[in-house]
Amino acid sequence: MRLDYELRWYVVTDRSLRIRSGLWKVEELTMSFVNLQQVTVSQGPLQRLLGLADLRVQSAGGGGANESHSGHDNALHTGVFRGVENAVEIRDLVLNRLRHFRESGLGDPDEFQRGPDSTHNPDAVAAARELLAETRRLRQVIEAAPNA
Repeated sequence: MRLDYELRWYVVTDRSLRIRSGLWKVEELTMSFVNLQQVTVSQGPLQRLLGLADLRVQSAGGGGANESHSGHDNALHTGVFRGVENAVEIRDLVLNRLRHFRESGLGDPDEFQRGPDSTHNPDAVAAARELLAETRRLRQVIEAAPNA
């Protein structure tokens, strides 16, 4: 168990997170924030006593046969930060990176269909109304002009 613990590592970058684990069978998982679906912290009684917790991160990605045999939902990839002391801080870091990623236009495609929330920027609404009025005046002038 000690070797397994020492050979396990986690990296959170600005675009993804990487989890490497295993002693005999080494597995490395890279998860992009584009597909991230859920981040949860869990802590059993022994972990609580030792000040440790597990952070589970799930992302969409059409899992393979290995996941369906192990009992996981085959539509999700799951990465686990096992027995970490700062699970809440890691969760907050991942959620902040995810929020930043989505705010930069690389997140939920439904956001683009809804458009920006006009209540947050009254200057943009005023500019858009002015542009609409100018466009209507131009259309009237063009329609009133004789055909050349």
